[in-house]
Amino acid sequence: MADSTEIIEQAPLQDRDLLQRLSTYFDGFDARLRQGQGWFIFNAPGPRSGRIASFIQYRLADYQPSITSYVMPWRDFALNAYVNEVGLPTLAPVAGENQKLRREYELATHVANNTWANMISTDLLVLIGLKPTRYHEAEWLDRTLAGRCDLRLATILVTPDMPHVLQAEFETVDPSRTYWSRIFQRMYDTSLVAL
Repeated sequence: MADSTEIIEQAPLQDRDLLQRLSTYFDGFDARLRQGQGWFIFNAPGPRSGRIASFIQYRLADYQPSITSYVMPWRDFALNAYVNEVGLPTLAPVAGENQKLRREYELATHVANNTWANMISTDLLVLIGLKPTRYHEAEWLDRTLAGRCDLRLATILVTPDMPHVLQAEFETVDPSRTYWSRIFQRMYDTSLVAL
């Protein structure tokens, strides 16, 4: 397997600088984790997002099992947000009436709780492909980042969008504009930023 220098050299020109910066971040990873320092990476659509995610996972392998990490595609995060914010609250009132439905509800609750525990307590959470399309996704991300910031845990957010486009997406799903400003400020205060 190639080392990180070879991976960087094989990347397209526009990604080399970012991968070198990420490599420096991981060279001092223990100190970065103690500070709760993460990344907010914009403008990473499709293949670029894949290269960044692969590089992060490659570098994280150097630290296993001494640190815990959770790499999650946005699709899985959005599904978890739906289950927690919409699905389970809707099923809760009727779950007690039917034994089969109650078992399914309990299983879904168990899976959702385990996922939440991973998202909120790992040393590093990496969300790949951040692109909110529903209010509950923005709300769940806000809650996740609030919990992680309170514990000074590092988070890496990777989005296909530029900052102004991501802001507009948040404002579409949250017309009160509450979540974008809090999410952006938390990430700005605790993270390195890349375009």
